[in-house]
Amino acid sequence: MPSVLVVVPTYDEIDSLERTIGRLRQSVPHARVLVVDDASTDGTGELADRLAADDPSIEVLHRTVRGYGSAVREGLRAGIAAGVDAVAVTDADGSYDLTLLGEMLEAIEEDVDLVIASRWVPGGDVRAMAGRRRVLSQAGNRYARTLLGTDVQDLTSTFRVYSTRVLRRMPLDRIRSDSIAFQIELAVRVAQAGGRIVEMPVQFTERAVGVSKTDVGMVVDTLRRVTAWSVHGIRARPRRQR
Repeated sequence: MPSVLVVVPTYDEIDSLERTIGRLRQSVPHARVLVVDDASTDGTGELADRLAADDPSIEVLHRTVRGYGSAVREGLRAGIAAGVDAVAVTDADGSYDLTLLGEMLEAIEEDVDLVIASRWVPGGDVRAMAGRRRVLSQAGNRYARTLLGTDVQDLTSTFRVYSTRVLRRMPLDRIRSDSIAFQIELAVRVAQAGGRIVEMPVQFTERAVGVSKTDVGMVVDTLRRVTAWSVHGIRARPRRQR
């Protein structure tokens, strides 16, 4: 199975972080874990340090700035620098069924460059998500899919595995979007780099503890960015080599 670094961005996730890492360790015992904590105020960073002290495969990166996109970018760069075959990214809230990780890594081994754990493909199972959020997610994905020319059904899923071979071909320093738009842009960048993308159905259960970081402002910003990308001719297809 490919070597992997699992990046777990955190901000105030003390109630779920330990359980999430435990599930990761059970799913793929050989995985290295990098917790990227954005100066949590609830003790999440200190908890991560304690977990790392007991498990040498866990590392913690403490940041003084906040931002999901920049946290993931740092994690992706860390995976490239570490020389692993793949970098996985998942939220700390435990919403996604992490037992899928092993199967996702097997796909990476078979020359797939991005595996997305998808809520919106046949077989996906979404539980306890409010009807309004479900409609908004599906409609937003359909909008982005249409404007950006991609068949990916769940562009906004935050549980993913990237091959480092495609990450090395991507302009990570030029990716400036954040939050929901960041997920969409990364998928588009993988396609532009000639990467192969597949989706696997996943069980998703809305978080039972903690508070979601998604708000109306993030949704509006995502729609604005997707529209602007479309106007400027940005599409999810391989770029021509110059």
